[in-house]
Amino acid sequence: MGEVLQEIVVNCEGTCCALYLCNNARMMEWSDLRIFLAAVRAGSYTLAGTQLGINRTTVGRRVDALEAALGVALFKETAFGHEPTREGRILLESAARMEAEAETMLKALGSVELPKETIRIASSAGIASEFLDCFDRFQQAVPEAVIELIGLPDPLEAVSARRADIALALVRRPPRRLSGRQVGVLSQAPYRKAGSSTLRKLGWGREIEAAIPGQWTVANPVGDGAEEAGVARFNNWDQLKLAVMQGMGSASLWCFAADRHATLERLSSPDPRHDSPLWLLHRSKSPPSPCQSALLDFLAREIPAMLAGSNGESHGDE
Repeated sequence: MGEVLQEIVVNCEGTCCALYLCNNARMMEWSDLRIFLAAVRAGSYTLAGTQLGINRTTVGRRVDALEAALGVALFKETAFGHEPTREGRILLESAARMEAEAETMLKALGSVELPKETIRIASSAGIASEFLDCFDRFQQAVPEAVIELIGLPDPLEAVSARRADIALALVRRPPRRLSGRQVGVLSQAPYRKAGSSTLRKLGWGREIEAAIPGQWTVANPVGDGAEEAGVARFNNWDQLKLAVMQGMGSASLWCFAADRHATLERLSSPDPRHDSPLWLLHRSKSPPSPCQSALLDFLAREIPAMLAGSNGESHGDE
């Protein structure tokens, strides 16, 4: 009952605030909404100006004009920097819906070429490389979208710091500052090159240990333990997988990826202690652009289908 009442209060507050904004929006320039949306997504007037092709001063002036027209403050200062106020969040949601409707209309008309939009993707230890086929098919379906894979080991920090737009993260539970959906649970098992008799172990380096602490990294020697054991160490998924494929040694690999390679031999069954949920994440207080939303929806369909056919993977709830 308490949850229902809370939802009613939140909805009422949002409705009242939205009505207030509408009643005070007579002098509002609707083009300012696009600039406000860009400022929130970029996290700074300077970066927003670069993306829009205008200077920082113009961005600030247009946001000030929007606040004056509405009679409310749209940003507040927090320990994490400037964030939208309650009124700002409501306006942000409306602006995002307007943006999506405008893009849908332009696509339906077919007479206007939509501008290219780069979508930056970060992933745990670079595991996004296993989904290149998905990214390629998405770009063919949405030609205005351009994929950029970010080579940072910690996708949560990359998205939080706006170095990336979307994260493919191997985490038990994402932080509150990020929103998204779980698209699967990945399992690990030890592998070596088929026909090899090497007993050498391979492990993760300090960079992985520092950036991605968690239960899945300990499936291999990691950080100080790996250094003390004198094993060869890697800070990137592709490097570790390739090292095993080349016969440098054995290591625990993600089964959905390793089982596709005939050159790899699985040595034992997956250990459920090293399973990890796979999440698609974006910033909670910054609505994804139409292209980003389309990519999130596409990957939320394609990745579970891809994982469902792999060995050693138990499918997670979305």
